[in-house]
Amino acid sequence: MKVVVFGGGMIGSLIASEISKEYDVAVLDNCKDKLEKIKYRNNNIETINLDVKGKKVEKILEDYDLAINCLPGFIGFKILKRIIKCRVSCVDISFMPQNCMELSELALEKGCLVIPDAGVAPGLSNLIVGHIVSKSKIHEIQTMVGGLPKKKAPPWNYKAPFSPIDVIEEYTRPARIKTNGKIEVKPALSKKLKLEVEGIGELEAFLTDGLRTLLDSASCVSSVPNLTEYTLRYPGHCNLIKKMISEGELSDERTYYKGKEMTKKEKTCKQLFKLWKLGEEEEEFTFMLVIATDTDGKEISYTIYDEFTDGWSSMARTTGLTACAFSKLVLEKEIEGSGIICPEKIGMESRLYDFVLDYLKERGISIKSHN
Repeated sequence: MKVVVFGGGMIGSLIASEISKEYDVAVLDNCKDKLEKIKYRNNNIETINLDVKGKKVEKILEDYDLAINCLPGFIGFKILKRIIKCRVSCVDISFMPQNCMELSELALEKGCLVIPDAGVAPGLSNLIVGHIVSKSKIHEIQTMVGGLPKKKAPPWNYKAPFSPIDVIEEYTRPARIKTNGKIEVKPALSKKLKLEVEGIGELEAFLTDGLRTLLDSASCVSSVPNLTEYTLRYPGHCNLIKKMISEGELSDERTYYKGKEMTKKEKTCKQLFKLWKLGEEEEEFTFMLVIATDTDGKEISYTIYDEFTDGWSSMARTTGLTACAFSKLVLEKEIEGSGIICPEKIGMESRLYDFVLDYLKERGISIKSHN
């Protein structure tokens, strides 16, 4: 079986490294430096230096059984559509602004299987939510997740394990939540909460648009009347981002930076890249909390925790290894049917749910349930 990974960044390179233990893998990226690092780490991985916006992608896809889409959200939807048209199944972790369900009929027509939002959150969080809903009648679910450096670096107290542009997208894209059965749109960064986490300390949580397919009317989670998703940061980070927004630093207004015309948002992302760059050996962690309350008031919760391990960031591990678990299910034909099958749907089948959680636990990711 042959797998092609679109995007050779931190997460794409981890996925390629993990998948190559069992399958033939190639990584496609337009950055030679990224590909050289991947090749240096694992010479068995084929690297393809190519701009995905070009016309050669379709020809390359002819040789592969599965594509894993690790590209930034702004191009994710277009690439996923091209992959489907080539009748190639896909596991997708791109944080695309479009509704991936719009491609459902196309995937069915082409006879391929697509698992969208297959990272940590959305992804692993959706899988857990689907499992919870399959076992109990649920009134409310809250998901909180964040990747943070162990050592705080004021004023931001944050380091980005992937491109700042995707982080900024979380901060600026309106957050959709569900309240009493109705979908509401709230500003990102709103409904700020404070919480104390044992072993971590005080964190702040604010709304982001991470529910995605869980809000679809046809979703297996549609019976849950209250759904929210929060991003976790150290205290003070949220107010700094709000200040940047109020000053127009994240707007689409055109400006110049180092002689090149771009939006103010793009300029800010380039500046933040240096400030937020995660060092190759810098210790950090990912923490996720899923809290569900059933109709009788009983609380069901899950905590997920991981740290920097063997040169890989925890966010790369939790996101990438989840995508790898889903990929293995597709490659081994453990999931029946075609079309778009979301992680929450997979979570409703105990056999598949157990496989993904066992896969992650075997690789050192802590997942604990509290009923």
